[in-house]
Amino acid sequence: MYQTISGRNYFLKIFSVCIIASFLMWILYQLLMHIKLGSPVECVFIAQICVVLLTAPYLAAYTVDTSILRTHFNANTVPSTNGLLTLSPISSGQCLLRQLLMSQIPVLGWVLLSTTVALFVTNVPVTKALQMLMMLGIYSLSAGAVGMWGSQVFKDALFGAELATLLWCVLIGSAFWLNPFKRYVDDFQPFIPLVLHLNPLIVVCCIFEGFDIFRNPVLYDLTPVTSYVYMYPKPWYLVGVWQLVIGGCCFLGTWQIFRSRAHIA
Repeated sequence: MYQTISGRNYFLKIFSVCIIASFLMWILYQLLMHIKLGSPVECVFIAQICVVLLTAPYLAAYTVDTSILRTHFNANTVPSTNGLLTLSPISSGQCLLRQLLMSQIPVLGWVLLSTTVALFVTNVPVTKALQMLMMLGIYSLSAGAVGMWGSQVFKDALFGAELATLLWCVLIGSAFWLNPFKRYVDDFQPFIPLVLHLNPLIVVCCIFEGFDIFRNPVLYDLTPVTSYVYMYPKPWYLVGVWQLVIGGCCFLGTWQIFRSRAHIA
C-alpha cells in the first residue's frame, strides 16, 4: 500500500515537473524569439538550459532536505537527514550521490522529451541534438549539486535553490557586468576566456557554429567582449567540464558538511 502511494506520488512529481518546465521553456522561448537572439533552434536550446538551471537545484535541495536516506529505512519509518550521521564517510557519500541522481530523474526525463520534440519540430541535426542532450544532463547534475550544497549551508531548500540561481546569474551575466569596470581596467583580454568558459549558455555557440551571441544587435553594445579578440571554447564539451568541476566542488562541500556533523554528533 505504501509503495503504491509512493509510486503514484513520484509519477505525479515527474508529471508536474514536466508541465512546469515546459511552461517556463515556452515563455523563455517566446521572449528570446521576440528579441531575435538567434534562430528558433538556438532559442529552444538556450531556453532549455535556463529551465534546467532553474529547476534542478530546487529538486536536489528539496530531496536532500526531506529524504536523504530513504533507502536506508524501512517503509514505515519516517526518513531523516540525521540518519546520515550514523554512516561511514564512504556510505554517506554514496547516499548523497544516489539522492542527487534520483532527484534529477524528472528533469532528465523532461530534457529527453523536450529534445525529442525539438528534433522533430525543428531542423536541428541529430548529432547536435545529442550533444545538447549530453550537456543538459551535465548541467542538471551540476546545478543539482550546487542546490544540495546551498540547502545545507542555509539549512533550507528554497534558499539553497536561490543561491544556485544567483551563481548562474553571475556566470551568465559576467560578460555584461564588465562594463562598470571599464574605468578601472584598461585591458579585459585576460578575463575573456574565463567569462566564456564558465558561462553555461556559451555551449550553444560552441555546438552551433556561426552563432555568436555577443554580436547580436541586442547585446552588442552591452558588453566589452566584442571589442577584443575572442574564441569560443574548443572542444565544445569543455564548457561542460567546467560545470562538472563546479558541481563536483559543491558535492564535496555537501559531503564535508555531513561528515562534520557526524563528528560533532
